[in-house]
Amino acid sequence: METKAKIRTEMLARRQAMDLSEKRRYEVQIIERIASMSIFHNAGVVSFYMPIKGEIDLLPLWHRYKKTVLFPKVCGNMLAFYPAQNREDFEQGCLGILEPLCATAYNVREIDLIIVPGVVFDHSGYRLGYGKGYYDRLINDNPGVITLGVCFDEFYVERLPVDPWDANVNLVVTQTGVYRTEGEVR
Repeated sequence: METKAKIRTEMLARRQAMDLSEKRRYEVQIIERIASMSIFHNAGVVSFYMPIKGEIDLLPLWHRYKKTVLFPKVCGNMLAFYPAQNREDFEQGCLGILEPLCATAYNVREIDLIIVPGVVFDHSGYRLGYGKGYYDRLINDNPGVITLGVCFDEFYVERLPVDPWDANVNLVVTQTGVYRTEGEVR
């Protein structure tokens, strides 16, 4: 099996090479799938992410529903989650990603649904991100929180290399389907 670094590099190159109009069409399909899910409708507090490096842009969902919307902020080697009302509530973070301005962080256990970005996901819900392990630590430390990964079909693969510290998401949404993984929905 290929190394994580090699897979990550190949998949990032493929994602950057995607046709922009096709990518936007797929994003709309993914947004509509998420919007139609009861797990999303029933969630009062949802964590999104600010897309980078061609990640799926789910921000159109942000103001569409009356939900408390949180975004992650890197705090040491962990993620903390803060509310944001609009684009002015962000600043450039330590990794070059827009992060919410400091306010009162939410306890992760108060979050009903965490939408997780990734470069590639597998059928068991494992993912490759950018190699820092923030979401792995978050999921491992908070097993009761429901996590939903998003990717395009071509980045939803049979199997990825997995290390003991890797964590899997509960669900993966692509433009053509919603997949329950081995990540237990509690």
